[in-house]
Amino acid sequence: MLLAQKQSIEDIMTENLAKNPYSTGPQLVAMVNKTRENTTKQAVYTALKALMESEVVAKVGHTYFLSRVWLTKIESLFQAQKEKELVRDAIFDLKDTESISYHFPNLLTCDTYWAHVFDLLLEWMPAEKPICGWMPHEWFAIGRQQVERNIFKAHEGKGKHMFYTIGGTTALDMLFKREWQNPFVSVHTANNTDFPRTYYLHVFDDFLIEVFVSEELSREIDAFYDQHKALTPDSVSLFENLISKKSLVRMKISRKAKKAALLRKQLTRHFYIPSKLK
Repeated sequence: MLLAQKQSIEDIMTENLAKNPYSTGPQLVAMVNKTRENTTKQAVYTALKALMESEVVAKVGHTYFLSRVWLTKIESLFQAQKEKELVRDAIFDLKDTESISYHFPNLLTCDTYWAHVFDLLLEWMPAEKPICGWMPHEWFAIGRQQVERNIFKAHEGKGKHMFYTIGGTTALDMLFKREWQNPFVSVHTANNTDFPRTYYLHVFDDFLIEVFVSEELSREIDAFYDQHKALTPDSVSLFENLISKKSLVRMKISRKAKKAALLRKQLTRHFYIPSKLK
């Protein structure tokens, strides 16, 4: 699947042509080999031929680029999908005080749906409403960095404000605060005891996303943050294994106006809130 974690040669070339249009054949071979070492020139050109026959890629002179015909089709599909999600997703059928619960075998599979719902609610939220969050550590920036960067870009691109409260002051927590804040994302770090360390929370107006992990997994995440002062390829790999290990995770999505208002007040008390936000 295009842009999935396990990418084919076609996926890699499509992604690279989106970033580097009008690339030559030898340049594409080099790009593919950065991601998939030892991929042969023949394999790259075979995949390129298939992409051209499918009208995904077009060629002018000695350079290749993504076909506008294909891009228009993809854009239309994504727009149709976005409209259907906003109409049909079960969370929008919730009435006040109602909730839905989901169970996942590990944090990684939970985060896939978590990011999906987060994006839906981010799209739905009016710009004048701040989004609030609590988490013991913002581990998404380690284990799911690209997904998280896309979310942070969306905050800025859509003018949606987010206020994060992080319940830790380790070196990695402070690194997150320094590197990930932007004009629309504010971060407060403290050894916070207001919430359990097995608990994660996002507040979108009257919607709540609550995630509950096991005590054991919570302790392991805390230990990782205590033991590592900087991120290296080895430490990132270690953390990715941690969030992929089998450990039951529960997600609860609720629509509770009174509870959400109280939590939003609690989570924003350390921040300056612009007057234009309600």
